Amino acid sequence: MLNIGAVGKFISLFFFSGVSDNAIDSFSLSPKGRNAKLTTDANRKPVFTDCESYKPSVKEEQPSGTPVIVVHADDHDPENAGGTVTYKIVKREGERAYFQINNITGEILTSMAFDRDEPVRQKELYLTVQVTDNGRPPLSDICTFKVTVTDINDNAPSFDSYEYNTQVNEDIKPNSEVMRVFAYDLDDGENSRLSYKFTPNELFSKYFRIDSETGVVYLQELLGKGKKDTKFTNVVFVYDNGNDDNQGPKWSKADVSITVVGSDKQPPKITRREPEGQLVLREDFADYSKHLVTFEAESSITDKEVVFELVKGKTAQTNKDQTFLLVPENENTAYIKLVRQLDYETVTEYTLTVRIKNKNFMDTSINIPIKIEDVNDEIPNFLEFLRGSVVENDKPGAQAIQVRAIDKDGTTANNQVSYELVDNQDIFSIDKTTGVIISRVPFDREQIALYHVNVKAYDNSPSALIKGSTEPNTVIQTFQISIEDQNDNKPEFTKSTYQFSNISEGADKASPVGEVKAIDKDTASLITYSITEGNEGNAFSMENTTGRIKVNGKLDFEQIEQYKLTVKAFDGKFEDTAEVIISILNENDEPPIFEQYEKEIEFEEERLIEECIITMTAYDPDIKNRSADQHIVFEVDKQQKEFLSVTKDGCVKLIKPLDRDQPFGSPTRQVFIYALDNDGGTNSLRSYAEIQIVLKDINDNAPFLNVTEIVWYENQEPGRITKLSADDYDSPINGPPFKFRLADSVSSEIQVKFAINSDELYARRGASLSGTSILRVIIGDVNDNEAKDGESNIFVYKYVNGPDRDIEIGRVYVEDPDDWDLPDKVFVQQNSFDQFDLSKTNNGMILMKPATPEGSYIVNYEVTETHLPNIPTHTVNAKVTITVKEIIEEAVRKSGSIRIQGSSIEEFVAEPENGLSKKDLLQQHISKIVNTSLENVDVFTVLRSPNKNSSFIDVRFSAHGSPYYAPERLNNKVTEHQDKLQNELGVEFVMISISECINETVCPNDCSCTNFLNISREPAVVFTNKTSFVGVNAVVDPVCDIIPRVVPECFNGGVLLENAVCSCPAGFEGPHCEILAIGFNGDGWAMYPTFDAWNNTDITLAVMPQTDTGLIFYAGPLTLRHATLSKDFISLELKEGFPLLRLNFGYGTKEIYVNKNIKKLNDGATHKLRITYTSDDVQIEVDDCKSQCTIWKAMDHKGLLNVNGPLQLGGTRYKFNEEESKIIWNHLPPTHIGFTGCIRNLTYNGFYYNLGAPSDQYRSYPDCNYVLLLAVVVHRRKQDNLNEKDIDDTRENIINYEDEGGGECDTNYDLSVFRTNNIVDEKPVMMDNPDVPADISGFLDTKKDTCDKDPDNLPYDDVRHYAYEGDGNSTGSLSSLASCTDEGDLKFNYLSSFGPRFRKLADMYGEDPSDEDSHDGGEESWC
Repeated sequence: MLNIGAVGKFISLFFFSGVSDNAIDSFSLSPKGRNAKLTTDANRKPVFTDCESYKPSVKEEQPSGTPVIVVHADDHDPENAGGTVTYKIVKREGERAYFQINNITGEILTSMAFDRDEPVRQKELYLTVQVTDNGRPPLSDICTFKVTVTDINDNAPSFDSYEYNTQVNEDIKPNSEVMRVFAYDLDDGENSRLSYKFTPNELFSKYFRIDSETGVVYLQELLGKGKKDTKFTNVVFVYDNGNDDNQGPKWSKADVSITVVGSDKQPPKITRREPEGQLVLREDFADYSKHLVTFEAESSITDKEVVFELVKGKTAQTNKDQTFLLVPENENTAYIKLVRQLDYETVTEYTLTVRIKNKNFMDTSINIPIKIEDVNDEIPNFLEFLRGSVVENDKPGAQAIQVRAIDKDGTTANNQVSYELVDNQDIFSIDKTTGVIISRVPFDREQIALYHVNVKAYDNSPSALIKGSTEPNTVIQTFQISIEDQNDNKPEFTKSTYQFSNISEGADKASPVGEVKAIDKDTASLITYSITEGNEGNAFSMENTTGRIKVNGKLDFEQIEQYKLTVKAFDGKFEDTAEVIISILNENDEPPIFEQYEKEIEFEEERLIEECIITMTAYDPDIKNRSADQHIVFEVDKQQKEFLSVTKDGCVKLIKPLDRDQPFGSPTRQVFIYALDNDGGTNSLRSYAEIQIVLKDINDNAPFLNVTEIVWYENQEPGRITKLSADDYDSPINGPPFKFRLADSVSSEIQVKFAINSDELYARRGASLSGTSILRVIIGDVNDNEAKDGESNIFVYKYVNGPDRDIEIGRVYVEDPDDWDLPDKVFVQQNSFDQFDLSKTNNGMILMKPATPEGSYIVNYEVTETHLPNIPTHTVNAKVTITVKEIIEEAVRKSGSIRIQGSSIEEFVAEPENGLSKKDLLQQHISKIVNTSLENVDVFTVLRSPNKNSSFIDVRFSAHGSPYYAPERLNNKVTEHQDKLQNELGVEFVMISISECINETVCPNDCSCTNFLNISREPAVVFTNKTSFVGVNAVVDPVCDIIPRVVPECFNGGVLLENAVCSCPAGFEGPHCEILAIGFNGDGWAMYPTFDAWNNTDITLAVMPQTDTGLIFYAGPLTLRHATLSKDFISLELKEGFPLLRLNFGYGTKEIYVNKNIKKLNDGATHKLRITYTSDDVQIEVDDCKSQCTIWKAMDHKGLLNVNGPLQLGGTRYKFNEEESKIIWNHLPPTHIGFTGCIRNLTYNGFYYNLGAPSDQYRSYPDCNYVLLLAVVVHRRKQDNLNEKDIDDTRENIINYEDEGGGECDTNYDLSVFRTNNIVDEKPVMMDNPDVPADISGFLDTKKDTCDKDPDNLPYDDVRHYAYEGDGNSTGSLSSLASCTDEGDLKFNYLSSFGPRFRKLADMYGEDPSDEDSHDGGEESWC
């Protein structure tokens, strides 16, 4: 201590059962004579004058936005009073928008491309357009017309075979038929008219010619002798007659081969065909047993037997759907019969090809043309259910509505629709042809406002639906016709005078005052309100549609106490007025005003003044009498209440003395005194007065040292330490100069070792106010401790794609308590390792060469330390154990990941004394939960999270048996054991399966987001004192774009060819040799990589369900805890046999249930499903049906599917209960019932899922093998009730199993290891396993005793069945352990419990060797 002495938000006349869009689309057949303009008193109806002439067409396959037609309606009213019209397309709810319309111009464009060819057949579309004017009331007209989709030559013709091979007898006569070729074209008209020809070939053309129209090949010239065994070949071309876009016709070709055979080989001859020529069938023909065409043929050879074949073509017209069937009667006769219902509207004619072969492989073919006749089997159908209207008092003849029905029959003889009224004929009439209903009388809305009119539509020929009927097909529909109002009544206010009181003068602008109301008996009248008089200063405003009056400007009671307004109600023709009286309420709206006062007062510091230091006065401007009590109270600002108070009278007093000096004082004080009116009540106003207090200084502070710490090194020679300087908080007049001396209270040791001379401090080998300050002398670290031997560990994961340079892996460590001594040490590597070196720029830092092989290295270093004179030169040893393990890219790509909170990266890798680091603990636990060897697990990435929260760390890990396990499997296991892992490591798992796209805000404007694993060449290094860790720097980056999934390899033994195409073994159908199918039996599931957060997604799959309910797939949170990160999910399930799709972007769940217009999917057939969704809509399509089987819905909110849970097929690993699901989504969860059946060909934006290789699975069956087997078994069980012994019993006797002797559990072996003795149709029940014994020897003894006591076994023993080679067992070899009827069959998990020697066996056995835990409580057995 030094002692220092010193001296300082329109009603429409038309209503629809559907919905309308606000852009392009229309359909309408207009009435004749619509040019007469229909009027009301004030507003005339808009009319589509040319509607009947609208017959637009659009070519197929044109892009969205292709012009179709411009519709126009006339309205001769003034532009602002009914003369402005808008257009919109009318469509039913759920109907897809095929067109769009400009609501101003009436221009109609397409909204999608159309396809008129098979199988879509979009040949014509009906469109309804509504036009509405802006009159009061607004009036509308409807126009419905047909848009024809015209054909373009977009399909090339196609032969029904890739090649044609036939034989011809060498004695055949010229102009005889040799063969027929046939082609078809899906296009229409000229585009489908085909021509055939051969390529120029002199020899071939000499003998053969082809009919260019029929494709029949004839013999041109006698072949003659010597042509036997001659083979004529050529190429036949077929051309269509299209010429779209000047590209010429389209064509296809096929190879033709004609072999000449001997005269003994003759083709079959058709000896009889009944009937001849074209066959004509009515479309309602339904005699499925009748012989339509009968053939009789002779073989032309010794063997009289021939074979008849009805060729199955590739179009409906060529029997693709097998509408006709050929039935052989005997060896020479066959007939054709009908087996499916005919439909003229679908197929109008058929061309059947019958081929007849003999046993010399000679054939003859014949074409059978069949014409289908249309019958009246379609009932007219009304297109839309509109609501019409007539304005009251209109003259007779006013159009009310046009109804329109269509008849789907294919000919005009059956599809012409006529109309008539069933009722109300006295007041309405209908045009029989057009369906236009007009009025016959004037109407009065006040008597009847709405009429129900029944309209009958009927076609033009007797119905074929009712046998013997002479009446046409008829339908009756009820339409509503409303009588619209006219404005013929004046509005009337409900009161003549309205009064509104106590409107505060402080009311804000737009504050409500009151509402006036006028009543008009005319419902179509729109009343507008206004203020016409008395609104001084525009103080009030009035809503012109509601009559609400609001404050519009500043109100002041002192200026105007009451307003008298005149208000008007106007309906466009008549008006009424009323008086409104508004009284203003006086409010306390003026704050107090201070009287004049001294703004600066001065007095001495540290003095408590008893009297008022100032007295404040104020008055309230709201009180006009200044002599009256002003009801003012005063307050001191809360920051000054600790030293000031003020009385009610304004007397300001000190509570305690004030200090002007630092560090806590100030020479001045800014003070605020507040005046509050209304006695300080809750509605009081306040104002303030500012006062400046100036304090006079007194000498009340001691001086102090400016510098209080200085370093003086130990063992330094005596001498000057520093020059002392001081300061004083008082003003200059009470400050320097200063005197310095050692404080009297210092110890004698300080007095001996230090001295002050004037203002300088030395280290020895001696009426003013004084003060004491402490000078802290830091003893700097001098290297005065000798280093000692030390040991440290460095673990390096060497990434195969790492840097091509030396990397820093950690520093040489020796024991040394000194801290500042690194420059005093020299490090020398003792071992002759070429793999490691010391840095020349970072003392003691170890460098590893890029070519260092993996292994464990013990590197010794000599560390020489010199720091004279304190530390003589000496050398110590340092031992560094460096473990290098190579990590391949597959391990990183297939890694699991965890985001952790509660540990730094240094704490995560540091090894505590006599313990394992958190990293090593995690590695150990992962080894257990995936049931693989410890050396097969790598925790290779530990780094600070790139997430904004810097307290998070990201950890990546991999594990493998033979191949590396998929990330979904690893993350699933971690999720299953999350609580235990968190407790063991003392951390919290923030996210399992790290996803940066889980945050919707990471990419702007609903852009797609893809998680991209960015693997840096540079390592991620963590240094601690005795432990260093060098890992792989792998970080998930969010890429705001769609990154297509790339498959860089061929699976299942496929070979990648030069053209980047995989050559696959038989049975592997995917483009990269994937297995494209997986089966389930209702209790399993399979996991795959999840879907990305993309704004345009297309998912396709094929399903063959065997039950009517079950979950097909689900992607979303795995557990309730995971749902805290994202609630988004997508699921597809079967509900009562129909597909149910659910999609949630985080804003509520959108459901699409396709249960109309389709068959149940569990009908034994395979069905294709297509799901497409964007950020704002979703669609599901069944079996490529583009209209009736497709449902589209708009999402309520735009968004993306942000999930980081895996894609699960067949079922889910974890089940959400009802309570959890309501917490997450506020609705029931996806069904818990698993899928039973087969799922095939799952694609995600063109990427094929390798369904046969799931990331993780339970009871799934690649390629649906189990499902097929089950179907066979079920089929067999449904056969006649055979004697059970006649059934193939799987319990076969395997007698010759004598590798180790025929023991009791070998002979009469009944496969009890696979199942119990009773054969049942049910699945095997998974048995609980007894506890695993502590050692293998005990386990074997237990199994042997169980076999001994089994009465079904033979009475002799053979210990060799229970031997194994290894310690703890007295026998010498290993035989069957499961050859008895013990129901506790050997399970996989026993293997992992037998110790390290059985670990490899546990890794190798079965499809899923790494599950320590059973799925859903069960365990897998060896069988």
